[in-house]
Amino acid sequence: MLYLDASAFVKRYIEEEGSDLLVKTMEASRVFSTCRICFVEAVRAIATGGDSGDVKKMESEWDLLNVVEVDRSLTELAAGLAVSRGLRSLDALHLASALSVPADDLVFATWDARLHRAARAEGLETLPAELV
Repeated sequence: MLYLDASAFVKRYIEEEGSDLLVKTMEASRVFSTCRICFVEAVRAIATGGDSGDVKKMESEWDLLNVVEVDRSLTELAAGLAVSRGLRSLDALHLASALSVPADDLVFATWDARLHRAARAEGLETLPAELV
């Protein structure tokens, strides 16, 4: 299973460093997950950096994702991660979402260095494996 934060998900729609790796990994994966907040983050990022059809394409493919909803238990877990791992609020929600997904083979995709380090510290396999 592949968990996508917004920094990873937008690479499917906007060509940037890591896009080829992300698209190749998505093609090989069976299941994709993300947090509900990724929709807002992705629309904004894609509308800013993509072309006019990219947001529509993303919206049409949104149903391919298993979406982790934001609720009380998720926000409480995220708050703890924000403090213990020094994460920004939305990044903490992504990490909490990934940790709440029941999957032994979960890979956490992010190109955010701080979130990448926190995911590794929580024992998650990451994509990319190393991030400078």
